[in-house]
Amino acid sequence: MRNYFVHISIATLLIIPFLATAQYTDIINSNRPSQSMGAFSVGTNVYQWEQGLSMRSGSFSSFYNARFLGIGSRAQLRVGLFKEQLEFVGTLDYQMDQLSYTNALGSFSIVRNGFKQAAFGAKYLIYDPFRNVDKYKVNLYSWHANNKFRWRDLIPAVSVYAAAQFNLGDVYPYQYPFHSLFRFNYKPIVEPAISATAMVLLQQHIRPGWVLIHNAGMQYISTDFSSIKVIGTLTYSHRDKWSFYGEYQLDDGVLYRDLSVGAGAAYLFNRNFQLDVAAQVNLKDTPQLLTVGLGIAYRIDRHNIYADAPQSIAEQKEAKKERKKTQSESKSAKKTERRINKGLRKLDKKQKRLERKIKRKK
Repeated sequence: MRNYFVHISIATLLIIPFLATAQYTDIINSNRPSQSMGAFSVGTNVYQWEQGLSMRSGSFSSFYNARFLGIGSRAQLRVGLFKEQLEFVGTLDYQMDQLSYTNALGSFSIVRNGFKQAAFGAKYLIYDPFRNVDKYKVNLYSWHANNKFRWRDLIPAVSVYAAAQFNLGDVYPYQYPFHSLFRFNYKPIVEPAISATAMVLLQQHIRPGWVLIHNAGMQYISTDFSSIKVIGTLTYSHRDKWSFYGEYQLDDGVLYRDLSVGAGAAYLFNRNFQLDVAAQVNLKDTPQLLTVGLGIAYRIDRHNIYADAPQSIAEQKEAKKERKKTQSESKSAKKTERRINKGLRKLDKKQKRLERKIKRKK
């Protein structure tokens, strides 16, 4: 089955033509707080930082009555370079926790800290269904035409993602939290220094405000513990500021096989900054895992969407000052105009009163 997913990934790369025109957005395009990756890149000259902090716990009652509790920090740097369709992604996941267990010799506790994941990869958009903009023009005369279901909305944007996974220590090999106990009954787990990940990313805009994302592929390719990973995420955006999501994640490997579900929400503070909260839990107790946390996403947007848009940070700051100055002058002019109009109305009233007095005297 694993070979099947590899063949699908390779076939997708070879068969689908490179027709994409990547969709840069005016507001931040974040993968957080879900575990999946969207098909679209951030856009050239966009530098995006996504950071999460979470409480992580797990228990494995049938395996030395083991349990752990700690905190984790997951950071991702996304950079768009060279082409609109291309994005480079760096990921670091660090965890600190305390693992407790009981065996024939008694009860023990281990304080651990180390990298669960370290990866660097690239994502490329190979098919964009929105490239023909005429099909998605807004109908100014019909609300129904803009909101009805269209079969073409089921056609997904398609990207491919490939990354190298780096082992920065054997504290959490293959991201498995209970490996420390394997030394009692099983052969110790050793992750190689470098392994590979390959995934196909699909993104569908099925209705206004509704987005469906699927990721399917393999992790730790060429190792003894390669695994299949499938993630599905449904997101709903409400009134521009709020978005909500629900998600499932399937892991199928020799070391770990389970189905997890998650949900969360994100709030857009401004076009470049987002705050989010999320929770994820698996559906079995061998082991049982829970993650609850919050995070942020922030970008430095230097994407030139207009020919005369400033590119350097200094130019952007100067342009921002000019915009504020123009807005201030506009407000001042409106305020002055209101004062003048108010004064003119008062003079007009005085003049009318004088005219009435003169008429009475006559």
